[in-house]
Amino acid sequence: MPEVNSWKQAFEWGERFVFSIIGLGLIAWALRLIYIGQITDAGIVFGLGFLSSIYANVARFKRFKGLGFEAELWEDKQKEAADLIERLREVVSIYTREVILLKVKAGRWGRVADWEERWKLFDDLGTQHSVLGQEIDFTDTKKEMDDYFLFDMTMPQIREIKKVMSEGKAAAGQKLDQEFPNPIRQDESYRRRLEQFRNIGDHIENPFEISVEGNLASHALDLFNSGKKRLHTDFAVDVEVDPKVLERLEEISKLYQTRPVRVTAQLIGWANDND
Repeated sequence: MPEVNSWKQAFEWGERFVFSIIGLGLIAWALRLIYIGQITDAGIVFGLGFLSSIYANVARFKRFKGLGFEAELWEDKQKEAADLIERLREVVSIYTREVILLKVKAGRWGRVADWEERWKLFDDLGTQHSVLGQEIDFTDTKKEMDDYFLFDMTMPQIREIKKVMSEGKAAAGQKLDQEFPNPIRQDESYRRRLEQFRNIGDHIENPFEISVEGNLASHALDLFNSGKKRLHTDFAVDVEVDPKVLERLEEISKLYQTRPVRVTAQLIGWANDND
């Protein structure tokens, strides 16, 4: 009898090992399908992978409930089963987040952004998890997507402001050269005027960090208004930017202030720089 029990235990261990490997393989395949945009197929494959992972442990349980799935669990194993479900939920949440953010970050250099595709992936994944009975909180993931979304909306406007401010600063530099022709005397008057010139901001350092931690659109408006005033007051140089750029930045600034962003087709067009 001990030998029979030993063989039975070995068989059960082998069975659990095989189904665990199958489950992990199917989940990995599902993540690949998600990345290439085959969301429906990914949901089916993921469901099979999840069931395989559950079946790998079913011999140890009599009843448990979670993620939309119910099975028998021995009473003394309830906490262990609940812990297993929670770990699976955390793993699914982590992998889903990484797949979405990888899609957001991929191709940011070398090709046009496609925010319609990115938000569709986010919505489809949320729907598929709900269908599978998985209640996963994507609040943090949505916040990170909003960081990139608002950043992509703001940067085209910042480029327009940088162009105008660079031209204005170049004109101010010419006036400074005329005021202090070569050879330049390094006196107090020159140092004061040079400091005024250097204080004219024409670019933003670390714009993405500002977008994550604050309001990049408001920062860009402040840069332009401050620089415009300095150019006029200190060097009699007047600069103007397309009023539509400033209007767009005002609208985006309001979005920063009222996060999370309610995604619309218009905002997607702004982020794709199509409008």
